Amino acid sequence: MMFNRAEYGLHHPGNIVPCCKLCNKRNKNLHGEYLSWKDHLHVICEKQDALEQFQIRKKRIEEHISNFDYPNLNDNERHAIRVIANSLYENIKAELEKSKSMYKQLDSAFVRQSDTV
Repeated sequence: MMFNRAEYGLHHPGNIVPCCKLCNKRNKNLHGEYLSWKDHLHVICEKQDALEQFQIRKKRIEEHISNFDYPNLNDNERHAIRVIANSLYENIKAELEKSKSMYKQLDSAFVRQSDTV
């Protein structure tokens, strides 16, 4: 599971995998929703003309998920993470705006002070 605003997946070291830019750019369906990782992998294998690699790559990813003990969340658990993550995003955004405002005030105060010295 990837960690992003659309899916609110879990973030832990097992989720970090080196890959090329094409593979890392997640595809969407006709409704603008992200594809599942399996569907995404299938699209990538098609683009690379390597459909024979799909099952091999899928198995490697499933082993990775198993080795890092990714949780098997139900819909209610995913929704709860979505609610919490969205709240965290909103709080971070608000704190960032406050920090930017404070920085501008401090910068202005110090610039004015250095101009008069």
